[in-house]
Amino acid sequence: MDVLSNEKYLIARAKESSDPYKAKAWIIAAKTLFPNDFGVQFEAYEIEKNANNFEEAAKCLSYIVMTFHGAHQTPSNLLNEISLMTNALRIPEGCATPEQEFYVKMFQYISYEVQHQILLLTAAHSNNNLDHCRLILLLLKRFPQAISTHAPRLLETLIQNVSMPSFTEMLFNEAIPLVYNRVPDLAPKHVHRLLAVCLEYYLSQMLGTECGDDRSRSTADCWKKIFDILDFCGKILKWEPFVLYKKNWSKDVYWQKIIHIYKLDPFGSTESKQILFCATFVFVLALQEYIGHSRLRSKDGTAETEVILVEALKDVPVLPDRKRHALEGVLEIPHILVTSPVSVDAPNCLIACHSCWQLLHSNECTKSDFAQLILCLPQLSGWVQKFLIDLYVCVGQHDETATLLLSPNMSMGSLEKAVRQFALTLAQGPITVHLFEQIGTILKHLPQAPLGGSYLESAVSHSQAARVLMLIPLTKRAILHYLVQTLIAVLKPNLVDPECSHSVLGNLLVLSQLNWPHESTTVEIIFEIIKSRRQFSYFLFTGYIVNAEIIEEFMHLWTHSPDVKLELAMPQQSLATGARRIGTRGADKGVKEDFKQIIRQQIARSNDDVDELIMQFLQQQHMALVQNVFDK
Repeated sequence: MDVLSNEKYLIARAKESSDPYKAKAWIIAAKTLFPNDFGVQFEAYEIEKNANNFEEAAKCLSYIVMTFHGAHQTPSNLLNEISLMTNALRIPEGCATPEQEFYVKMFQYISYEVQHQILLLTAAHSNNNLDHCRLILLLLKRFPQAISTHAPRLLETLIQNVSMPSFTEMLFNEAIPLVYNRVPDLAPKHVHRLLAVCLEYYLSQMLGTECGDDRSRSTADCWKKIFDILDFCGKILKWEPFVLYKKNWSKDVYWQKIIHIYKLDPFGSTESKQILFCATFVFVLALQEYIGHSRLRSKDGTAETEVILVEALKDVPVLPDRKRHALEGVLEIPHILVTSPVSVDAPNCLIACHSCWQLLHSNECTKSDFAQLILCLPQLSGWVQKFLIDLYVCVGQHDETATLLLSPNMSMGSLEKAVRQFALTLAQGPITVHLFEQIGTILKHLPQAPLGGSYLESAVSHSQAARVLMLIPLTKRAILHYLVQTLIAVLKPNLVDPECSHSVLGNLLVLSQLNWPHESTTVEIIFEIIKSRRQFSYFLFTGYIVNAEIIEEFMHLWTHSPDVKLELAMPQQSLATGARRIGTRGADKGVKEDFKQIIRQQIARSNDDVDELIMQFLQQQHMALVQNVFDK
C-alpha cells in the first residue's frame, strides 16, 4: 500500500468502529503518523464534534484552521464548517438549534487569534457583499482591536452600496456606533458621501414617524445622531470641532460657530467642505423647525393649517413705498409679528435659514455642492419652495415673490395664493383698486365651514422697524381679521382730514367691531369727531352696528349732547317703505321713540355673529369702501 492508502485505511477503521474509544485510538494513530493530512485532522475533529466535546473539538478545529487556511485552495469541508459556525454566532440567544448551540459553545474555547482567522477566512470566501460586511462587523464586535485594520474597508463597502436599504441600515445602526469612539482612517470622498447619506437617511426617518410626542422624540433623536455623525466625520478629516445637537438651543448658537469656522479659513482648501456640511445641516434643521412652526395641527392631529409670512401695515398715516433689499447684502431684519399658537421661535428659524442660505450661495463651488445635496433630498423640495417665497417676502424682493406666485411649479392652494398676492400688493404700494378686488377673491376662497381659529394678536405694528411682517395661520378668522385690520389702517389716516366723510367714520365703526375692543381707541376718536361736527349721518347703522358698547355710546351721545344731530336710518326703511329719516334733533320731534326702538333693536342683536356680519359688510359694501379711499 502507498502512503495515501494507509491514511485512508486508518480513517476508515476509525469510522467503522462502534466503540468510541477504539475509534479515537485509530485517529490518534493516524494523527501521529500523518500530522499534515487534512482528511485525518478533519476526521479527528468530526469525532470530537459528534461526541459533543466542545473543548477537544475546538482544539482540533483550531489546528486545522491554522495549518490549512493558507493552502492554495481552502478545503470545502473546512469552509462549510466555518460557515455553519459563523451563522450560528449571528443567531439571537435562545433561538439557536442544538447544533448551532454547539458551535457557539465551541467557539468560546477557540483562542482569539484563531477566532480572528476564522472570521477573516469566512469573509474572504463570501460571495455576497452584505454577508461579507456582516462577517466583518461580527469580527469587529469580537475584536475591537481590529477596527483600525478592517473598519475603513467595511465603511467604504457600506457607503458604496447605500442605494440598497440593507447596507444603509447596517451603516448607521451597526457600523458607525461600533467604530464611533475609534476613529478610522477614511478617504475624504467617502466621508463626504457618508455625511450626505446621513442627512438623507435620518430625514426620511423623521418624516416617516407618526405625529405627536413620538414624532417629536424621534425628530430630536435623529438630529442628535446627525450631529454626532458630523462630529465623527469631523474627527476623521481633522476639522475644527463643531457643536453637538441640543434640542432647546437657539439656532444662533450653531450659526455663531459656523461664522467662527468661516473666519478661520473662508473657503480654503480644507474648510470649504466643513462650511458646506455644517451650514447645510443647520439650514435643514432650521428649515424643518420653521416648517413645523408654520403648520398648526388640529387637536386630534388629523388636519394641518398652513401658516404664511405676509406683509403687515405699520400704524402710520401713509403707506411708505417699500424699498427692496438685495439678497446678497446684509439682511435688514424686519419686525415679525407672531400670533399664538404660532411658535415665537419661528422668526428665528427663518433668519437662521436665510443666514445659511446666504453663506452657501456666496461661493460658486459651495453653491453648486449645496444644490447637489438639496437635490438628493426630495423630501425638501416643498419645504424649500415655501422657504424661498417667505425669504423673498422677508428681504423685500417683491419681483421675485411675484414670479414664484405665478410659477406653475409652485404647489399652493387657491386661498394661500390669494392671501399672498394681497400681501404682495400691500408691500409694493401704493394702494390701488386692485387691492380691493383681491379682498373679494380672498372672501370667495374662504372655507365654508364655521369660523375657526383665533384673531390675530396684532395685524398692525407700532414697531420702529422699517418693515413689519407677520406669520398668520390660514384660518377663516385670522384671514378676516387681517383684511379688516388692513382696511382700518388704510382708512384711519382720513380721520385727520377735516373733510373726512360720514361714510368713512361709519365704515370704520363697523370694522372696529371685529376683535373688540382692539380698536376702541379708534372708536373714541370717531366719536370726538362726531361731537365736534355736531352731526353724524350713517344709514347702514341698523344693518351693521351691533356692538353693545358702540350702541351705548350713541345712546349716551343722544342723551347728553342735544346739539348733535344723528341720522341712523335702516336701509330697508329708506328703500322699501319710504319712511322718513330718523333723527334726534330738528323739526321732527316725534322721531325720539323711533330712535329708542332702533337702539333697543340693535342691542338685541349684540350677540350676532360679528365675523359673519363683517364678511357680509365687506362683500356688500365693497364699492363704498373703495370710494372711501379714492374719492377725495
